[in-house]
Amino acid sequence: MNNRYFLSFLLLFCVSSTASAQLTVNEIMASNSTVITDNEGQYDDWIEIYNASGVSINLAEYYLTDDPDNLTKWKIPNTSSAQTTINANGYLILWLDNDPEQGAHHVDFKLSAGGEYIALVAKNGTTVLDSTSFGEQTTDISYGRKTDGIGSFSFLNPTPNA
Repeated sequence: MNNRYFLSFLLLFCVSSTASAQLTVNEIMASNSTVITDNEGQYDDWIEIYNASGVSINLAEYYLTDDPDNLTKWKIPNTSSAQTTINANGYLILWLDNDPEQGAHHVDFKLSAGGEYIALVAKNGTTVLDSTSFGEQTTDISYGRKTDGIGSFSFLNPTPNA
């Protein structure tokens, strides 16, 4: 009977680890003037996280950073799993607006339209699940993957949540 519990735990761990490995930074907008507003009606910087796995993943307690020397810069809050869970093959927009009091999707730093680094980091605070560096941004043009979750980044007409 103990072996059965151990195998169940091991299977759950493997599925969770595999699913986390399929989270990607899919699209970035560091100069948003007319594309999409947050829940406060503001045109803020945003990133789109894509879940390429076949299961929903709660991003609570994962990290987002724009500093490769500080991988735990901002922890995604665990206050509402409904706000931090990405469905299988789904998307989650995070607003990089330095307004964390506006909710779980609002990060406490902004992106630079002049270019910088962005990374999604696992709960352990050391495993970078995905990252990219980008150069100067043009207003209302995003930087993302043409095919969700895979391939190199290029400048795109923005497609938040799509």
